[in-house]
This record gives sequence, structure tokens and C-alpha cells, in this order.
Amino acid sequence: MADDPFNIKLGRIFSPDGTGRFVSFANRVRRAANKSSRSSGGRVKKTSVSTEQYFSRRVIVKVSLVKMGKYGTDAQRHHLDYIGRDSAAPEGDKGVLYSRDENAMDAEAFHERGADDRHQFRIIVSPEDGKEMGDLRVFTRDLMRQMEIDLETQLDWAAANHYDTAKPHTHIVVRGIGDDGKNLIIPREYISYGMRDAAEDLLTRELGPITQINYAQKIALQIRQDRLTSLDRNLMSKMEDGIVNLKRSRLAEMDWQNRFESQRAKYLNGLGLAEKVGPNKWRLDDNLERTLRRLGERNDIIRTYQRALTQSRLERPIVQEPVYDPLALDRPIITGRVIKSGVFDDVNDRSFIVVDTLQGEAIFVETGAVANIETIERDMIVKIGPRKFEPKKSDYTIDKIAVRRGGTYSPSFHERSDPSAGEEYIKAHVRRLEALRRAGHVKRNSDGSWQLPNDYLKRASDFEKKRGFNNPVKVDVLSQLPLKDMERSVGNTWLDSELKPSDDTDAYSGFGEDVNAAKLQRRKFLMEKGIIAKEGQVTNDTLKALEALDLEDAGKTLSRQYEKPYRVAPQSGQVSGVYRQAIQRPSGKYAVIEKSKEFTLVPWRETMDRNLGKSITGISKGQTISWALAKGRGIS
Repeated sequence: MADDPFNIKLGRIFSPDGTGRFVSFANRVRRAANKSSRSSGGRVKKTSVSTEQYFSRRVIVKVSLVKMGKYGTDAQRHHLDYIGRDSAAPEGDKGVLYSRDENAMDAEAFHERGADDRHQFRIIVSPEDGKEMGDLRVFTRDLMRQMEIDLETQLDWAAANHYDTAKPHTHIVVRGIGDDGKNLIIPREYISYGMRDAAEDLLTRELGPITQINYAQKIALQIRQDRLTSLDRNLMSKMEDGIVNLKRSRLAEMDWQNRFESQRAKYLNGLGLAEKVGPNKWRLDDNLERTLRRLGERNDIIRTYQRALTQSRLERPIVQEPVYDPLALDRPIITGRVIKSGVFDDVNDRSFIVVDTLQGEAIFVETGAVANIETIERDMIVKIGPRKFEPKKSDYTIDKIAVRRGGTYSPSFHERSDPSAGEEYIKAHVRRLEALRRAGHVKRNSDGSWQLPNDYLKRASDFEKKRGFNNPVKVDVLSQLPLKDMERSVGNTWLDSELKPSDDTDAYSGFGEDVNAAKLQRRKFLMEKGIIAKEGQVTNDTLKALEALDLEDAGKTLSRQYEKPYRVAPQSGQVSGVYRQAIQRPSGKYAVIEKSKEFTLVPWRETMDRNLGKSITGISKGQTISWALAKGRGIS
């Protein structure tokens, strides 16, 4: 045997009830032995091994790979500040970061060590029974130790435990460098399954496995819950063409699961989220997942909303529903002051803004992924409205071309159909198709063309709806300046636009009354500066003059920095140069475009930041500029 060793490695054995739950090898052997004794006529005594089935405990593990790059180091510092925030600690404790050996580690030292990393990993670990655990730090350290064994490298990581949500969970940041100094690569399979399996194994060891009876009791409690449950996920996974067929399983062990799913479908029918269309057949509502999530989050949302009002010392009457629903048919666009922004569910990456509106109400707005509010700060003036989940303009163009070509789109077809279409314009359509391909809506042919289904536009609309969960509302920042700062600012501020004649001001109250008071002070300031006459009105020409004064002032300051004169951007024609930086002014955000002998300022656009330090060319038409990335990098 020594010359020819034979090692047995057992894979994971899963429950036969179809849930995918892990069943230990020992329990499998016990059941088989018990079954054998019965089939052979043997009598099971009270002292025999129990035939009860056991399940491992669940752990949610979410992993994000974050590329560092030019802005990654600042983003990492913000993330470390966020996960170590005091409010995330148990009551009475201070929020801290910890590591393998430190209970209170230096976040800045960790940040500096990872400043040159190519990438890093952000991990959220949320044990289903986290409240029953003794110490999340011990659990996290055991998990990271197991990951080091599995990945065969020592990891440099920082973690923080959060107890401010319904389920305690842990945030972990892992540097993208192994102990050999090379980039750390975590296999996709390990990210998808390995971490979760390791975490569930550790949790099951600590708290013990769940018996089949206890597991069934947990599932049974979900039948009448107004939130998204595992029963709902099972129903959605069985859905074909919008219909769920709940025919009885041939496996006796699955009967209870089928009964629970049928009862859940009946309960959803009572909520108006499911419709019976035949024997054991149900049609689920298109917005089932989103609606149930909102119902389940309701209590957390209200607590967060009330906490925001208390912290702001703000009293506002609740005239209507305080939670903004962008899918409601009569939901208006709201404008107001940000009194709070933050995260109410960081396990599922859900953020929010509480807005003190012009009509005197405080409204809670769910804003989807945390990245959507990274630039939103207290006292900013914002406008919020529902997004339209419909096909993009590019989808209509793609569909029109494909219909003419028997359902096929290609860049060459596009160019022949529209000779004026530029290369970048056509590439944008290809990128759109690539996104839809990854979602399974279109197919890419071997020759580079694309095969579109007959219902392409409907699929494009469905794709936008699904994406909308992470970005449900449109948030426009009207002013980064607080209201008081706008009263005497030299520039085209949001308050100046409000000074233009309007019929809506009579309905203002609460924050709207503060705006009306600030408008009086603003008008007085503009008269002092001679920008408007005593009885004069603010017009579009007034706004242009204020913006020109603002940019002239900025140009003087930047001229010393660049040692070049400032030139006003043309109202029409070509604008070109190297995009150097973005600046924030009372009139808004502007991009500095540098040429060899001068520089100019143009309205900033988010897409420009990808071209920082590069030559760009734009065509100015009135108030808009269409930008394209040039090949060169030098100063024109």
C-alpha cells in the first residue's frame, strides 16, 4: 500500500428534495443503513441511528472585484470609512476594522499598502442565523483562514462587522496581491460556490445542522410573509413563458415542498401578484420580485426615514405616502433638499435619499445601488423622477435595420443604411447588442453579425426593467451649493432659475418657504450688483450673463495655474484640446480643455472622465456639445 497509495476524496452530497442543501456523508450512510435494516426485515430499535435528514445552514456571500486605477484608491478609502462607521457597531460599541491579528487595525496603513494594487476584492458575508453566533470576528477569521488554505496563499485583508440591519453581516476587503507579490486571481468557481460552501460548513459546525422538521417549519413560515422568500425564488426558477406549473413531484420527499409552493402561489394571488390559469398552473406578476422586496423592506425603510428626520431635527407632516414609488402611475417629479443619503441594506446594495421637498413633505426615495449616490451630499438640491423602462433610441435603429435584413444586424448593414453614421455611433449600437447578448436576448453570429428575435423591442424593454432594480429613479443634481450659499454667489445658480416667473410658488411650504425667503435675498443681491433692475425680471439673458461672470472669475484663477489665457468656448463649431480636469463652480461643473496657447471651459459630462489627460474633440451646437475621443494625446 505504501508504494501504491489509494486516497478517497468525497464530494459533497446534496439533499434529494431538490433544494440543493448539503447533506453530510455520515447522515447519508445512516439513512442507507437504516433503510437496509428495514428492507431485510430487521426491526429498528429505539437505540438505532435516527433516519432524520439534516441540512447545512445558509450563508449569503457576495463578491465584487474592484479595479483600482486612477480613482480606485480614493474609492477604497471611502469604502473603508463606510464599513468601519460607528453606526454599524452593536449599541454602545465603536465601529472598528479588524484583521487576522488585530482587533483594531489602522485603516490608513491598509489603504497605503493597497494603493498600487491592480484590483481588490470586496466581500459581504451574511450568515442566515448570524444573531445566534457568538462572535462574528472568530467566524470571519476562520473563513479567511480556510480561504488561504484553498487558494494556497496568505491574504492581506480588513473586515468590519455590521449589526445595524435585520441580519448581522461582515464586510471584508481583500488586497489583490498574494504572498508571492503577484496579482491574486480567485477562480470563478470558487467565487460562485467555494466561499459559500466554506462559510456554510463553518456555520453548521458552530451552530449545528438543521433538522428536516426545523427546515420545513422555516419554509412553512414563508407562505404568508409579505416579502421575497425562497419559495418565491423557487417559483420564479420554474417559470416558463411566464407560467409556473406546480404539478406534484414523483419524489415523496418533495411533497411538502410542492404543497408549500402551491399555498404560496394562492397567497400571492390574494396580493394580486399571481393568477391561476389552469390546474396547478399560475402566471406570476412581472413586478413580483420588486414588489415583494419593497414590502419586505417597508419596516426597515420607515425606521431609516424616521431616524433621518430625527437627526435633522425636521418636522414635516405626512400628507401622502412618504416612500417614493417610481412605478406608480401618478408619481410626480419631486424637487427638494437632501437631508440624508445612505445605505439601508448593504447586503443587497440598496441605497436611499430622504428629500425635503418644495411642497413641505419629507420623502424617502430608494436609489438602488450605492454607487448611484456616491456624489450626493446633504443640503444639495436635487430633482428626482421615475425612469422610463423602455427601449433605447439605439434599439429602434437596430430593429429597423434588422427587419430589412431578415432579422440580422451588422455594422456594415448599418453603414449602408445610414451613410452619415460615424464609426463611434455604430460602435455604440454594437455595445448595446453585446449587453443584450450577455442577458440572453440576442445571438452573435460567427461573421460578426447579430441575430435578433422577432420581439426584440419587447426584450429590450424587459432588459431595461431588470436593470432598473439597481437604478430605479433618475436623480439630477440641480445645485451642489446649499440654499444659503446661493444667495450671494456670482454665477448662474439654481435659485436664479427659480426667480424666473412661475405659477408654482404659491404651493410652496416647508423647504419651499425657505426657498421663497432666499429668492428675496438673491434678488436684492442681483440689484446691488446691477445685474437686474429694481423692477426687472430674471430672463435667460440674465442667466447667461451670470454664468459668463462665473467662468470669467474661474478663468482668472486657472490662468495662473496653466500660465495661459482663458478663452470663452464658441457657441457653435468645433471645440478641441486635452481634457485636464473638472472644476465645480456656482454655475455647475465644468471641464478644463487645454490647447497649446490657451484653455477654455465647457460643461462637464460624466463620460468625459474616461478621457482625462487625452485629446478630445467636440461639436458645439447651442447649449450642447457632442464629444469624441481623438487619437492623439498631445496638446493641439
